[in-house]
Amino acid sequence: MKLLSVGLSGTTQEIREKLQMDCKTLIKDGYRVAIDEINKGHYTFIGCNVVEGELSFRNYERIKNAVKHHVANMLAELIISREEKKIVYKIVENNYYYFSVEERKTIYDNTLQLLNDNYGVIADFGFGMRCKNIVEKIAEYLNSHHELVLEGFVNFRLKEYREKLATVVDTAVDDYMMELEYKEFIRVLRYFITIQEPQIEEVHVVIVNSGAYKILDDQGNLISNQKLENFVLESSHAINYEDLLITALITIAPYNVMVHVEDRNRVTTQSVVDIIKNIFEDRFMICNGCDFCMKAYEEYLTPTH
Repeated sequence: MKLLSVGLSGTTQEIREKLQMDCKTLIKDGYRVAIDEINKGHYTFIGCNVVEGELSFRNYERIKNAVKHHVANMLAELIISREEKKIVYKIVENNYYYFSVEERKTIYDNTLQLLNDNYGVIADFGFGMRCKNIVEKIAEYLNSHHELVLEGFVNFRLKEYREKLATVVDTAVDDYMMELEYKEFIRVLRYFITIQEPQIEEVHVVIVNSGAYKILDDQGNLISNQKLENFVLESSHAINYEDLLITALITIAPYNVMVHVEDRNRVTTQSVVDIIKNIFEDRFMICNGCDFCMKAYEEYLTPTH
């Protein structure tokens, strides 16, 4: 007696073997479920059939529910591990065809990375939740159908899933564009450094967790910049002190920059440190703890802005 069948394209050996293993659990109940294959066009249909025992309606439904549970979980894993990549690829190719081949490849790879990292910006779309939702959709479909063609099911029954994948692709594109803008920003600042006449041999930037900073010379003396101070006094807008620090360093254009930080693990601190490092490259150094910065924390780090 047929329980259900699933139509698949491509290799089916792994699915068939796994389904056979799962169905062995029914033997202890006195029933044997046989797995067969039938080729129809481009699809191979894997069928699950009870070959032993007379079944009442209640037993038939119980066994079908057990098999349906196994099939739903296997197909959900197959969709995420194999079909998801195909869907993402098509979305990138169709929606972002105007990017170059290399750029589309980068967007595709970044999208898969977001999905593999259990991406949290899109609510309820981590690996576990994706799998759970697909299992529920498959089980619901098999409640009223004996046959499921995987390709058609993905295309016509998982609309919300496909839409959310498209949203992740959009996010990967936004991240990629921001990265390009950041690289261009750094390139421009590097150019300014190369054409600027250095005003000092070496500066020390001391940053504390509050976001306050001081720029000191190699003797520990505070370096002031009249242009920047006038800008702060005249500005009617809130001052972004991270931007102000970068602007000051570009203006001073030292030969070497030594950065001292109170906590290198803070995200905000790491961000500004990375920018300084990318701008100054081999002229950048970071302190891992020294008498100079300990003295600077004690004497100079009462915020003055």
